[in-house]
Amino acid sequence: MQNNLTEPKSRYLLMVEDTASVAALYRSYLAPLGIDINIVGNGRDAIDSLAHRTPDLILLDLRLPDMTGMDVLDKVTQFNPDVPVIFMTAHGSIDTAVDAMQHGAQDFLIKPCEPDRLRITVTNAIRKASKLKQEFNDTGTQTYQGFIGSSQTMLAVYRTIDSAASSKASIFITGESGTGKEVCAEAIHAASKRGDKPFIAINCAAIPKDLIESELFGHVKGAFTGAAGDRQGAAELADGGTLFLDELCEMDLELQTKLLRFIQTGTFQKVGSSSMKKVDVRFVCATNRDPWQEVQAGRFREDLYYRLYVIPLHLPPLREREDDVIEIAYSLLGFMSYEEGKSFVRFAPEVIERFTQYEWPGNVRQLQNVLRNVVVLNQGKEIRLDMLPPPLNVPIEEDKVVAQVTSSHLTPENILPLSKIERIAIESAIKACDGNIPQAAKYLDVSPSTIYRKIQAWTANEAQA
Repeated sequence: MQNNLTEPKSRYLLMVEDTASVAALYRSYLAPLGIDINIVGNGRDAIDSLAHRTPDLILLDLRLPDMTGMDVLDKVTQFNPDVPVIFMTAHGSIDTAVDAMQHGAQDFLIKPCEPDRLRITVTNAIRKASKLKQEFNDTGTQTYQGFIGSSQTMLAVYRTIDSAASSKASIFITGESGTGKEVCAEAIHAASKRGDKPFIAINCAAIPKDLIESELFGHVKGAFTGAAGDRQGAAELADGGTLFLDELCEMDLELQTKLLRFIQTGTFQKVGSSSMKKVDVRFVCATNRDPWQEVQAGRFREDLYYRLYVIPLHLPPLREREDDVIEIAYSLLGFMSYEEGKSFVRFAPEVIERFTQYEWPGNVRQLQNVLRNVVVLNQGKEIRLDMLPPPLNVPIEEDKVVAQVTSSHLTPENILPLSKIERIAIESAIKACDGNIPQAAKYLDVSPSTIYRKIQAWTANEAQA
């Protein structure tokens, strides 16, 4: 049995435990695994040790003489987000475990810990982390459950998914539009014990207010005009599996009340029916807003927030994912070239530089649209800068004209009129958002009507000229 648990001796475990006798006991429990173990007695020594050697796993006591385990965890996730952390404490509770998971812990052990339980937990955690680091495809691009990218921020996301997937706890995904929230929800479902059961997604922002209750809970024949027969809703279809509620903060407050009751009891009524149905679903939610700000603004129920916001998972925007943009671009290029019958295989160096420095306000979705545009409209083996749609096909200096003219190197000769700077900013934002004016308005922090008025004024002035 021990042979199955043994890891290579190169594995390194950092144990943060202030009681020497307990630390010695746990070291003896873990001896059969053949891993290097370094024991420190306080949080400061634990943090300092990270600069000398990165551990494959950290066993962390919740109560330390100089700081809390949560303080240490915050430092670990800040500088070493791909290192898994397992909490150990004699003061365990469900609330503490949930708090630890929210802060990035992979698992939670209650002391005193049985030898087999400790060995199995440590082995699984190290193997899981190792799998994330080694899961590369033939091109060297790391892939994970539909995601592409090997940046530190994404490795932290993968680790959270792996840790939380097997739990029944609700997961609340946040992130900008286009960051892959539905891909994340599907990854959670695939990695869970419900992976062979249905994954049902419902977009709360895309369905009219008067139809969303029927989409969610279903309806019976004659419940309303057009209800020609009984219909199953997303809740019933997801029985045994995962129900993904996308853009949840867009849901009407009245329906939020019914959703809360459904989450608490697992029961619901179809529209027009007086009978109750019971299902077993795991809830995964997503929004591109700040859910707590929505609560404070009165648009999202606070009790629903606390019910669903158990394990938060934030997806970083593409601009914060280091070189992932190039990995994603090459993966998409290969797929789209094959699909469109083209022969593109590489990017010109200036295109790689452009992609790396561009802010990508539309995130991965925008990158997909840009590459689809290029592949469909062009021929060749190499993607050149002049093939890219605006504003990506202009030099980086022109794209950042507003930043330049407001810099400390500004001279009277290169001052632009404020109206021109405003127009450059608005038109660049619209191009970056593929002509979607409401989305451009969101990134510019103005109302869409403001942009429409500006465009109307520019058109009128040009017509008069």
